[in-house]
Amino acid sequence: MNLLLLFLFGVFVGVLSGLMGIGGGIVLVPGLMLLFGFSQPEAQGTSLAVLIPPVGIFAAFAYYEHGFVRIPVVAWIAAGFLVGAYFGAKLVPLTAPAVLRVAFGALLLYLGFNFVFTPTTPRPMAALPSGIATVASLLLSRLRRTPPPSRPRPTAPGDDIEYRI
Repeated sequence: MNLLLLFLFGVFVGVLSGLMGIGGGIVLVPGLMLLFGFSQPEAQGTSLAVLIPPVGIFAAFAYYEHGFVRIPVVAWIAAGFLVGAYFGAKLVPLTAPAVLRVAFGALLLYLGFNFVFTPTTPRPMAALPSGIATVASLLLSRLRRTPPPSRPRPTAPGDDIEYRI
């Protein structure tokens, strides 16, 4: 397994995590499965081990006991994740909130469609139906978009209103 690719994947996941505030597992687990050929338990175990400091030391240890954690992979992705999360977080003030919201939603749609439409054995063109479904969903949501209902402004408290807590 190419260590540089693992590091770059960690940077990518870190940037997405820092930029969109997502847990790395949303991208890390599917990425390890689709890009690096991990089984689902291996991807989950490795993802937990990458996120050990803040989150999953006990769960990662249970996966490790069953042989579902690849330690060298954990080290390289964690290093990349560290670098990527820093730079992703730096991009947040430069990115419009609407862009972040749509990018996050598109990412989740794509990954969800990918798991639904992709056979158990990944193939290079297997992601095409997922991409098409994601783009179609985004376009339909924009066409159906209606403005949010206007809410009346709350009135300021006065002498005639009694509040109880």
